[in-house]
Amino acid sequence: MEQKKTPFITVTVTCPICLEQFQTYKMKVGLYAVLDKESDQRPKSYKWTEPEFASINPMHYSMWRCPKCYYTDFTENFEKKTDSKILAMRKIYKPAEVIKMPFMSEILRYTDLSIPSFETTVNQYLTAAYINEIPTRVEDKSYFKLARIYLRLAWLYREKYGTPDNSVESIRLKQIFKSFDEIDSNYSKLEASVTKLLSNIKNRLSEIYGGETPMNNPYYANIAGFLSNVKNIPASLGRLKTTAVLDQQGKLNGDTASAGNQPYYNFPSFVDFLMSLMTHWPDLPLNEKSALSLAVKNYTLSYTNEDYFDTPEKRLNAVDLIEDLYVRLDDYDSALNYVTEIYRSGTKDRQGLYNKMNSKKADGTYPTQSEKDRIESQIARINATLSKASDKKKDLEEKRLSVMLPRVMAIINQNPQILEAELLIKLAEIGLPESIYADLKEKNMIPALTGEAESEKKDAASAEGAGEKEEASLV
Repeated sequence: MEQKKTPFITVTVTCPICLEQFQTYKMKVGLYAVLDKESDQRPKSYKWTEPEFASINPMHYSMWRCPKCYYTDFTENFEKKTDSKILAMRKIYKPAEVIKMPFMSEILRYTDLSIPSFETTVNQYLTAAYINEIPTRVEDKSYFKLARIYLRLAWLYREKYGTPDNSVESIRLKQIFKSFDEIDSNYSKLEASVTKLLSNIKNRLSEIYGGETPMNNPYYANIAGFLSNVKNIPASLGRLKTTAVLDQQGKLNGDTASAGNQPYYNFPSFVDFLMSLMTHWPDLPLNEKSALSLAVKNYTLSYTNEDYFDTPEKRLNAVDLIEDLYVRLDDYDSALNYVTEIYRSGTKDRQGLYNKMNSKKADGTYPTQSEKDRIESQIARINATLSKASDKKKDLEEKRLSVMLPRVMAIINQNPQILEAELLIKLAEIGLPESIYADLKEKNMIPALTGEAESEKKDAASAEGAGEKEEASLV
């Protein structure tokens, strides 16, 4: 009987953390090739050597999980040589403690690795992200790996839900997500303030009662309720975030509210399951944008703290990707800053190559002609990148204005008599910098403000009336 074709091979690998050997499977090498990519490197289409496997999503097979210690990572990290980050993780990652963490116990409980699906893959990536967020020291943390994990999470969400159009997405909805970010950034301050408050209350009670504090004192009577409310903030905020994500996906109105929301185990939907996990991990990325935000954060940290980008080409490619992610996040100012960084980094690297080509080597000899040819080839690639950066800067500036113009005009149309000072305040409320308005005004892309013209007329009339009175008093 003819054996059925399979895209997988069975391999024996060693967990880089607990050193347990186990069998798993991976896709055969050469089974497919990426034909087309999006600007952030997400594969759009593949060419398969075996067409019958074309329905497979390679991303569903990009992670492995150790069956003993539950360490989860990219498949290639189970097969490559141990590096300093893995050695640090071995000391930090304590399986007996980790699996007792509420997030880990929950996500492991509701992840079935025998079912390769969107949900399983998201759970695998979230598990890997959570584990790699455990190290706290800069030298122990793998920012580059975290960036790759979060970027691929963003790809998964995009494939499943699509990408919201920034140009039509509600301004109010954008403000909701901005408020979430502000609350998240300030929550750690609240926790510190609560700790300080409790310490001060304890000191005050000692001052009042001297010795042993009675349990029925008024402070104790109110602390429990207060602490319960503070503790519930992340969970409540998580539910609000989930609602906003459903809103962003167009699932709050009518029949669309339940469209595509199939039950997940005993949860109404997979999104509800993720929402429940936010109780244990408030920073869990629920949608494409939150995943992209964490990706760009970690790519920038990797760029400044790690040595992954140790060649001119790698540095320029990294900056190019960071710039693209900022554009996807609608942060054109940061994107433009990174295009400027391409110039700075590229110019510096190019000068270094010129110096290398014309200077003696460590052995006292000058570079050979073949070595000079290689250096010149690198310089040519950098020049091409700098030229591309120049065009990109121009395109970014134009796109930035074209994206922001409808938002500015929406405010002007809703407030026909608005003054410039009032408009600037409203723009700041929705996160648009004053420089945007100045650029639009300079390029005559927005009309003269009616309210401003009326105000000027009133001022002129006032001045004229004052002049007449002054003349009359002189007669």
